[in-house]
This record gives sequence, structure tokens and C-alpha cells, in this order.
Amino acid sequence: MKKVLLIATGGTIACRETANGLSPTLTGGALVRLLPALETVCAVTVCELMRLDSTDLTAADRMQMARAVWENRGRYDGFVIAHGTDTLSYTAALLHHVLRNIDRPVVLTGSMLPMGAPGSDAPRNLLDACRVAAADCAGVLAVLHGKIIHGPHAAKRHSLEADAFTSVGAPLAGVIDGAGCVRLAHPPKRDGTPRFVRDIDTDVLLVKLTPDLPPSFFNVLHRYPRVVVEAFGAGGIPRRLEDAVRSLLRSGTRVYLISQCAEGGVDLHKYEVGRRAEAMGVIPLGSRTTEDALAAIQCREL
Repeated sequence: MKKVLLIATGGTIACRETANGLSPTLTGGALVRLLPALETVCAVTVCELMRLDSTDLTAADRMQMARAVWENRGRYDGFVIAHGTDTLSYTAALLHHVLRNIDRPVVLTGSMLPMGAPGSDAPRNLLDACRVAAADCAGVLAVLHGKIIHGPHAAKRHSLEADAFTSVGAPLAGVIDGAGCVRLAHPPKRDGTPRFVRDIDTDVLLVKLTPDLPPSFFNVLHRYPRVVVEAFGAGGIPRRLEDAVRSLLRSGTRVYLISQCAEGGVDLHKYEVGRRAEAMGVIPLGSRTTEDALAAIQCREL
């Protein structure tokens, strides 16, 4: 039987109702005890790493998760990270870049309702995540609602529905069918030896373009190391903002461009506005999701 390390971090899956609303109070051990069917899937060991609402997670917390995986990769066949859904996609993207070419499955999962709540999706998601962690695959994946999603392509599309996640810019890695069988259609591909990125740089700011964003806004960003601009459609800088962005670039700030559209990405060669942005030195990031773009920049890949 495969050995899986369950890394508990909190989230809705571990919540209980309190006087102040839902709060992650269940331990990883309690999650396992509430799901006896896990015994038939794999041998689970629990790492009680933290109990936080994922809204409160920082890059330092995500690096703790990465280290827990990296330092134990020789002891376990796979890993499951029980996580809040609100920022699960940010963690999945960062782990994909920090745990480069990881040779074990690292599976993030969570739920929209707490473990033990009527109609909760937690039992299915945790069971499915362990099934994938015990499967013959490698890489960072998100497993929710029967879907297996590549880490850098996971995105939360709904704040309430059980089927809350989708894959952006890539097909699903696979599915878990009604019988609990893991069916991998597009498993993650490795292109080198496993490597742990120990130091990341979180000085990256995300700016969303709006139709009436004033040029003066960019003045306060001068000399900030890296700025990612979420642009309209296929990408570009509105003409009325060009001088402000050009001044920002001259101050030493690197400016990257992604699209506000979920699919398709940035193509600066299609329109004149895009070609002007490229000519001034803005760096296009293609079809990367927001989460993947931030993670790649934090890991100094871009």
C-alpha cells in the first residue's frame, strides 16, 4: 500500500461553526478519523502544519508547505495538502514552481463545505486526493469535484458551488470516475531533475486596468521592482496611460502584461495598441493565469 503524507493547513474542510462564523479548528488527524474509507486507499500519516483560513496564508506559509514536501519526499509515495479553496490556486501555482520537477504527486484539495456538514464535498475530495497521491504520477495537482487539474492552471470560478474549480489554458490532467478510479489523460510532464527553489521574491504587485484608471496612479509605483498589469483582451496599454507606464519603466520597474480574460492570453502582435506596448518594453506573459504569472516571477523565472 502506498504511503501518503497528509499536510493539514486549515481551510473550510477543517472548519467548525463558532460564535464568529466558520473557523478551521479540526486537525488533520480528525479529518482522517472522520473518513475511515481512507484506510482502503493508502497508508496516511498526518503532518499538522497549520490551521488557517486560506485568506490569511502568506508566501512564507506556502514555503512551509513546500519544505514539508521536499524534506519528506524520500519517505512517502505522495502528498496531499488539505487547504482552503479561496487561495488554493495561488498555492498550487507557487508549489509548481518551487518544487520543480518533483518526482512525487503533490495534491492540493479542499472543500466548499466542512467535513461532517450535511451534503459536504469534503469526504469525496479528500478521498479522491489520496487516490491521486497514491497513483503513478508526479507533479503538483489540484483535485476537487472529481477533476484533476494541473497546478499552474487551477482557478476558482465560483465562490459557492461544489464544482468551484476549472482548468484555465490547459485540458484537465484527468478525472476520478464514479468508481473511484484515477484516469489520467494528460499527466504532468517532467523536464529535468527535482529541485527545490529555496528563496523567492514576493515584491511583485498586481494592477488591474480599468477604463478610467488615472495616469497619476503609476507615479506611486516608481522603482517598485516588478508590476504585473492585468490588461484588457489580447493586451496593450491605453494610449492615455502610455507616458505614465513609460516613466514607470524608466524608473527601473519591470512591467509584465497578462490578460483579464480567462482564456486566450496576451498577444501583443495582433493590435496596434499591443505593438506599442511591446515597443516600450512591457513584457507579455502569454496565456499564463494570474496565479501562475505571480508564482513564476516570484521564483525569478521571468
